[in-house]
Amino acid sequence: LLDTSEMNVHQLKAEIEHLFAPGGRNLALSIQSFSYKRGVPRSVDMVFDCRFLNNPYWEPSLRSGTGQDKAVADYIDKDPRYATFRQKVQDLALWLLPAYLDEGKSHLSIAFGCTGGQHRSVAMAESLNQFLRDAGWQVSLRHRELDRRKREETNT
Repeated sequence: LLDTSEMNVHQLKAEIEHLFAPGGRNLALSIQSFSYKRGVPRSVDMVFDCRFLNNPYWEPSLRSGTGQDKAVADYIDKDPRYATFRQKVQDLALWLLPAYLDEGKSHLSIAFGCTGGQHRSVAMAESLNQFLRDAGWQVSLRHRELDRRKREETNT
């Protein structure tokens, strides 16, 4: 039984965390890719535009692939701007995540967009997902357009 009559919302949150997360808070991260054609996802905290990177769509052998495929990821990786972009996003994430955690945030959503939501944004989301997992963060990953395509194929 917890008497909350004298608590404000911040005190209540701290008390609940003390009782149910004695090891400290965790910051749950969600990373997603999306297509600008279908709009920016709602409720994301940070959005990165990947449309400046070379687009595998224009390579016939890569067009039907996704950023999860090695050949597509390798193509994107060869863009001279990609390594710097990836590194800067990783550095920004590692710098910001502890600050968000200190602020009391329990969830943070990062989204990557490109034209079709199939190649560049997927590759970047996959890369940041793996990087943050390797750094010990709890991460969930979603590819909005790829998930949508799978649902459509299943329903057909």
